[in-house]
Amino acid sequence: MSIKAGDLRRVITLLRPDSTTDQRNRRNTVYTDAATVYSMRQDVSGREFYQAYGVQAEDVVTYTIRWRDDITVSWRIRDHGAEYNILEINHLGHMRDYLRIKARQIARGGA
Repeated sequence: MSIKAGDLRRVITLLRPDSTTDQRNRRNTVYTDAATVYSMRQDVSGREFYQAYGVQAEDVVTYTIRWRDDITVSWRIRDHGAEYNILEINHLGHMRDYLRIKARQIARGGA
């Protein structure tokens, strides 16, 4: 894997899930900022598909970041105001150099 430091120039925020309980003892998951990191973003798909109430865009991308040992698929990514669910995490390089994270944008406002 040949990645130069200059390739990682997109700033993203990694969001960690935290459980909270409301006044009625219902558990809620909130996402809090865990780290701000430099990344390289690559688009995987930008297809549109039809679902119950109209057309929604499916936005799947990959982010490459420096290796970390604390990220799991339960985390999220915030990139320029949009949030993404992490689908999978792949370790790149034999020395734990980088992580490639595949993520899908969370639909805004609907369903």
